[in-house]
Amino acid sequence: MNPVITRLGTPIGPRHKAAIAVLALDDDLAGQVLSALDDGELRQLASAVDELDLVPGDALLHVLEELEVALNGPLAVARTAGGAYLRQLAHRSLGEERARRLFAPPPESPPPQPIEQLRGARTQALADLLIEEHPQIAAVVLTQLPAATAARVLAAMPPEVAADLATRLSAIDEVPDRAVLEASETLVRALAATGALASSDRRSDFDGLAFAAAIVNEMSGENGDALLDRMASLDDAAAARVREAMFTFEDLLRIDSRSMAPLLRAVQSETMVTALQTAAEALRNHFFSGLSQRAAATLRDDLAASSPRRVSEVEAAQREIVETAMRLAAEGSLQLPPRGGEA
Repeated sequence: MNPVITRLGTPIGPRHKAAIAVLALDDDLAGQVLSALDDGELRQLASAVDELDLVPGDALLHVLEELEVALNGPLAVARTAGGAYLRQLAHRSLGEERARRLFAPPPESPPPQPIEQLRGARTQALADLLIEEHPQIAAVVLTQLPAATAARVLAAMPPEVAADLATRLSAIDEVPDRAVLEASETLVRALAATGALASSDRRSDFDGLAFAAAIVNEMSGENGDALLDRMASLDDAAAARVREAMFTFEDLLRIDSRSMAPLLRAVQSETMVTALQTAAEALRNHFFSGLSQRAAATLRDDLAASSPRRVSEVEAAQREIVETAMRLAAEGSLQLPPRGGEA
C-alpha cells in the first residue's frame, strides 16, 4: 500500500487516522463518538479532516485494521467533503452553539507594530538605517528604545552622528505620536513592518534630558566621555545639562555607606539638612549610616527642627552635594557607582 499523504504533502499521523475512522462510521455511531470528545480533541479532529484528501479504499482498510475496528470486508469508498460531514455531525451531536464555537476560525492576533519590530532589530542594522534618516526623525525613533539599546545603537554610529543625535535627544520634552508613525517609509519597509501605529495628533510627555543621561550612563566611561566631549563641541550647554543629569542626588544611595565619609566631611551640615528635607527615608538613613553615631544623632535633630525650605532651595542644596561628589570622584577621593557598560 502506498503511504497516504495529506494536502500538506506529509504522511498521515494518528489524528488523521482517527479522523478517517470517524468518517467511516455511520452517522449515529459517529455522532456518539463526537459527543464523547472534549473541545480540544474535536478541534484536532476537525483540523485533521481538513488536511485529508481522498483516501483510497485499501488505505482506509489498513487504517481501520490498525485501529482494531472490526470489518467484514474491504471498504472501497472513503467519504468526500469530510469537513462538511464532520461539522454536520457536530451540529447534530453537540448542539448548535457548541459546534459553532468549536469550528469558528481562531481569532487573528494583531500584526506587530513597526515600533516593536524596531526594538528587536539588530543593533548595527538599526544604526545603519538611522544614519540615513533625517537626524530629528532618528532622534524620535531612539526615544522609543530602552536606554541600553539606544546606547548600543549610538555606539555603532560614527561619533559625530551619535553626538548630534544625543544632543537632539537631550532637548526633546514630548514625542508626537505622528512623528513615530511617520518615521520614514524606508525604515518601516526595511524592518518588514506588517501593521501600523495608530495615527493621531496625541503627544506623549518625554524627558529627553534624563533619557540622554541614561544612554550615556549605559556606555563605558571612555565611550560616554567621548560622546559628551563631541556633544560639547556642538552644544556646550546641552552637554553640561546631560553631565548634570547623569548623576542625581538619589544616585548617592548606590554609593556604599562606608565610602560616603569623604563626601559627608566636605558638605556643610546646613546644606545637608536642606537637601535631605524631601529625601526618601532610605536615602536619609544612608546618610546617617555614613556618619558616627553622635554626628548622625545631631543630623537627625537638626533635620527634625528645620523649617521647610522652598523646593528651589532643596534642589540647589542637592545639586551642590552632587557636584561635590563628582569633584571628589574626579580627584580620586570618592568612588561613584559604575556606569552600565562597566557594571
